[in-house]
Formats: sequence, C-alpha cells, structure tokens
Amino acid sequence: MSRKHLHIIFSAMLLVSLTGCYPQRTPITYQTLDSVLTSGQLEYYGAFYEAEGINYDVISLDLYSKGLGLNEEGMMEGVGTNLYISDIFISTATPSASKTSDYLIEDTYYSDSVAELSHFLRGLDYDGNYGGSYVLLMGESGYKVYPVTEGEMTVTYVDDTLVLDGQASLKGLKQTYPFHYRDILPVIHRER
Repeated sequence: MSRKHLHIIFSAMLLVSLTGCYPQRTPITYQTLDSVLTSGQLEYYGAFYEAEGINYDVISLDLYSKGLGLNEEGMMEGVGTNLYISDIFISTATPSASKTSDYLIEDTYYSDSVAELSHFLRGLDYDGNYGGSYVLLMGESGYKVYPVTEGEMTVTYVDDTLVLDGQASLKGLKQTYPFHYRDILPVIHRER
C-alpha cells in the first residue's frame, strides 16, 4: 500500500473512532406555541418596589396551555406553553381580596421598560438568564424561552370569569403570538 492509501485509511479509522465516542443525541422536539391558555394563577406582590419610589402594587400572571402546569410541589410538568407576564403595575389593591377582578381591573395593559400604571415589564435576556415577561415552550425533551419585546392585553370579566385577549412580539420569532384565557383565575399572595 502506498503512503497515500495508508493516510486515507488512518483518517477514516480516526473519524469512525471519534464519532463512536460521543453518544448520539436525540433532537429536542417542540410543538407550536399554544394560543389558548387554560390554567394558571395571578400572583400578588403588593408594593414590591416601594423602596425604589414606585407607588404601584405589582402583580404577575402565570398562565399555561392544556398539558402543562404546576404540580402539587409547585414544579412545572408536562408539555405545552407557559406565558408569564411579569410586573403588571396596578393601583393599590385590597390585600384581603381573593377575586382576580379586585387586582387586575378591566383595562388594556401594554408592555414597557418603565413602571407605569396599566403597563407590564418587557422580557429581559441577560445572556440566557430570562426575566420580565416571556413565553416558555416546553417540549418533550427540552424547552425554548422567547422574551416578550412588545405586547398588549385586554382584560374584561363575565361574572368572575377572566376574559383575557392579547398579542405579543417575541424575541427570535417573526410572527406575532396571540394569546387568550377564559376562566376563573386563582390569586396567590406573595407579599414580602
């Protein structure tokens, strides 16, 4: 055999041995973003930013599509879409209230990067550490996070049923994400 043939055989054997050392990875699979959200909670934080001179109460919405939610330990499980709308600035609420309408009044709310009444915090991405408002797409073997760059939502009520319709532009996606929620939403108190 010539030196050229030995070099080709050696290279091929090296390539086979190197690729055999690494486990084959199953690609992460995701479904599409769900527009209809079916469960969740309103989280009341009270005057969370009072020390910073922000005189609004703060609430957040944590909403899930069918197939995804929180278990009894508060851990997320399942496959689907989670919409987290963070730091919604509202007038001072009554802390003893338990109805969503006592906190999240009928209005249209807009995303922003500053604390304004009837606004919510845009999504933040600090090198893969996410904050603010975002959409989490939980797949069978992984997840993707899309921070909200622009968004709005309209809140109305039919008796105690929250009727929420909104849309958001998400970082990394070209199409607008429409979202809808229609159900009674429990209130969780998280004042510090």
